[in-house]
Amino acid sequence: ATGVPALDAAVQSIRGARLTPLFPPNPRYAAERAKYGIDQWYELRFDSTAASPREAAARLAATDGIMRAETVKAPKLVGSDRFIIQKSPAQAAAGAAMPFNDPRLPGQWHYSNSGTMAGTVAGADANVFNAWLTETGRPDVVVAIIDGGVDYTHEDLARNMLVNQAEADGTSGRDDDGNGYADDVYGWNFCTNSPQIYPHSHGTHVAGTVAAVNNNGIGVAGVAGGDGSESSGVRMISCQVFDSRSGVGEGDFAKAIVYAAERGATIAQCSWGWGEPDYYEQAVLDAINYFSRMARNDRMTGGLCIFAAGNNGATGNYYPGCIDQVLTVGSMTADGTVASYSNYGPWVDITAPGGLLDYGEQMGVLSTLPNNSYGWNEGTSMACPHVSGIAALVLSKYGSESMSPEMLRTQLETA
Repeated sequence: ATGVPALDAAVQSIRGARLTPLFPPNPRYAAERAKYGIDQWYELRFDSTAASPREAAARLAATDGIMRAETVKAPKLVGSDRFIIQKSPAQAAAGAAMPFNDPRLPGQWHYSNSGTMAGTVAGADANVFNAWLTETGRPDVVVAIIDGGVDYTHEDLARNMLVNQAEADGTSGRDDDGNGYADDVYGWNFCTNSPQIYPHSHGTHVAGTVAAVNNNGIGVAGVAGGDGSESSGVRMISCQVFDSRSGVGEGDFAKAIVYAAERGATIAQCSWGWGEPDYYEQAVLDAINYFSRMARNDRMTGGLCIFAAGNNGATGNYYPGCIDQVLTVGSMTADGTVASYSNYGPWVDITAPGGLLDYGEQMGVLSTLPNNSYGWNEGTSMACPHVSGIAALVLSKYGSESMSPEMLRTQLETA
């Protein structure tokens, strides 16, 4: 019982079993949460034999004091599950000059496409080699990988993972830094509500594009993966919202976004969305607003959520990508054309290489996979982390406390 008669009656009518704040308490950010209204969200679990989720939401929405009640329908990955493992490193074409010594970099046409590979067009790439002449990424820029779990032990990722030192040096089982998450050394698994990050192919692949370690003589290169020195490369947090193990459902996306903001991320890499147009959950949109306004570090005041457009090959309002507050990425192929699977419309802000496996595995995007593996995939999910990595490069080079998300967005769309 809450002591609010109307609310208690509504909850009892659906045999409510547990009513808890949606976001675990974090006293450090209580004022900010109140300012942006996310402290008003609660999660209610109830007996599904007493009412369907839709009926329960309708009863609660009609109750005095409740502004909104909604069911939870988890977003879906917008990437393909067509992962193809690369068994040996790609070899550099004759005379090709690579900026770093990562042996699989020559196969990453999506960074710099010379047009020498059959079926490709020169310049159909993210122009990353030229970007590296100016900046390769700095560790005070943090990117949250809100996706499947990142294999943080991977030989080509481990050094660029952000370590929560307070928890790493603290007492097991105790929330040493007081953020509501005990032992969150590399991030949090929002599927199991635990610090045990479970390596996931999609999340690990996305992370490799953002910031696999560069110039280490291993594997692939990442867009913002540094130059090989210890003090280079951006840092990543794994916010696991997809878990491929049987019986484990999707995580809480709103919680993951708020967690990322409060852990210091200013870029949220989000290759997911709802698979049907016009559907959204306000709690997730409120969390995006919180990240956009509250996230901050010395490189930017505010944060930018970068979303994949989706792989339906359709137009329509696909959330969260269609909202103005986020930057949304469509996909192009190695011949410079828009990929047939890429969603489109005026809300798609930018296009980046996402690959197309129909014409051979080498036409996909090459990145990291769990267990020190590497491989290809395709999709707007693969295009999106290119833009997140480039955003991190911009902040690494030009970021300051006077930089705003709007300024960063303008650079990405027009520079």
